[in-house]
Amino acid sequence: MDCSEAILETPNKAYMLLLKSVLAIPLSHYLMGLLFFFVFLSYNFLEFHFFQDLFAGFRGAPVHLTYNASSEIYHGVVSKCKTLHGRYLATPWLSSPHFQTSFINFFGRPPMFTYRRKMFHTSDGGMFALDWLFHSDVAGVAVPNDHALAKDDATPIVVIIPGLTSDSDSPYMKHLVFHTAKQGWNVVVSNHRGLGGVSVTSDCFYNAGWTEDVRGVINYLHQEYSAAPLFVVGTSIGANVLVKYLGEDGENVPIAGAASVCSPWDLLIGSRFIARRLIQKFYDRALTIGLQGYAQLHETRYTRLANWEGIKKSRSIRDFDTHATCLVGKYETVDTYYRHCSSASFIGQVSVPLLCISALDDPVCTREAIPWDECRANKNVVLATTLHGGHLAFFEGLTGSRLWWVRAVNEYLGVLLLSSYMHKQKKVESIGHNSPLMQSSIDQGPYLNVADGMVSAMGNEHKDHGINVTSNEIHENDDGHDQSNQTVSVSENHRKSDSATNAGGCGGSKGSGIIQRCVYQLSRQNNKSIWLLAYIAIISSWPVVGAALGFFYRRKLKRALPGKGPN
Repeated sequence: MDCSEAILETPNKAYMLLLKSVLAIPLSHYLMGLLFFFVFLSYNFLEFHFFQDLFAGFRGAPVHLTYNASSEIYHGVVSKCKTLHGRYLATPWLSSPHFQTSFINFFGRPPMFTYRRKMFHTSDGGMFALDWLFHSDVAGVAVPNDHALAKDDATPIVVIIPGLTSDSDSPYMKHLVFHTAKQGWNVVVSNHRGLGGVSVTSDCFYNAGWTEDVRGVINYLHQEYSAAPLFVVGTSIGANVLVKYLGEDGENVPIAGAASVCSPWDLLIGSRFIARRLIQKFYDRALTIGLQGYAQLHETRYTRLANWEGIKKSRSIRDFDTHATCLVGKYETVDTYYRHCSSASFIGQVSVPLLCISALDDPVCTREAIPWDECRANKNVVLATTLHGGHLAFFEGLTGSRLWWVRAVNEYLGVLLLSSYMHKQKKVESIGHNSPLMQSSIDQGPYLNVADGMVSAMGNEHKDHGINVTSNEIHENDDGHDQSNQTVSVSENHRKSDSATNAGGCGGSKGSGIIQRCVYQLSRQNNKSIWLLAYIAIISSWPVVGAALGFFYRRKLKRALPGKGPN
């Protein structure tokens, strides 16, 4: 055999030897290799952090607090909260944000108790459930089922706003409600319209920026139980609604303190985030299925008000909002809806002590949307962020029977209750997003109004249009009026007044209308302004009037004198 034949035979022999070697390896070894490879991919895909916790000695990561350096809320309240100044360690066998988020929704092991339900009727004909749990219900005291709170009961009341498609029976809600009631407080869950087994009875549906129901409930509770301090806790979409409501009404809220947990903050950023990666698309699809199930419960109204075929074909939250939320809520586009309802733009106007809790690995509400600078700029806001925790989970302990954020919120509200920093409502005009009070101080001028050739000083007083919202069961005070209804009513009043003015002016002359408007403008000012305007008018018009009078009298004098004849 020459060298060339040996070279040709060598590769074949090598491959044969390699194949025999592969076949000689036991099948169990291949399975072990595949399992190791799958675990490696899953560890990274599901964002596990078990080994990081192991190498850190299972000490957990410190809670990062963002606040204003001169914040009295931090120095007087949050600085005394041990939970917020400690460390958070996730349950070792749930050391993944996706495991935590899934576990809280499907295997949350909530405490067992029974709510006391009361129906809340709104002025538009809507209805939703308020589910109560009294402190006496969990304290082992025998209380009749028909027991109601006394009007003068001073026990603090905590109002809880659930997340998207969640109600009072959601596992994380039961954790919060039970442990808050164990603290000695009365708790009420304000369910969203159409959830909690209650049908939608009007054409109004809840959405991520719908604050009217929360405003009505809080004003009602404040009126009914005026001796009891009111606190509010919002979770997920409920947190977005809460912060938006606090920013809209500013000082004019009867709330002593509030907490926001896992808020999406910026809905537009969140919409892009949840459709970005494969794992996030699972959440997007799961939430969409929940929204479609909600729509099916109220198919009759959605068929009439929205695009039912589009709702059934929706594959994402954005699709559902396009075919349902925007049409029902009268938003031009889905991006307009997201921008209008995002709470990040309202955080600067919050006047209530507010604790905000977010997990940096939240798989639903991204850290990219957290308004760090806005929270730091507001002295009433303290932002607490943890490295891990998932979405509304934050399991702790070896058994995973406790939620860290529930413990943190309860401790914060307890310290706030014993402090002198609870918010007290101030009777001020409610501030809308486009209200003059929300604009720059440059626009608060005294103004000069130029109309029909006349100049008059304009004050910057704010008129009260006297708009009231009534309810079948609720008699709200003047501070609890409906923001969106107010805007519509004001616009209609302006249109009606303009129409009446035009109709009334058709029989008169244009000059008389001008004079009436000028007299009206002048009559609004004080005496000093009137004399000042009169002085300016005389000085500025004297040269013209003098020249006209001189010309007139010269012509009259020429006619009166005898003309000179020719020489």
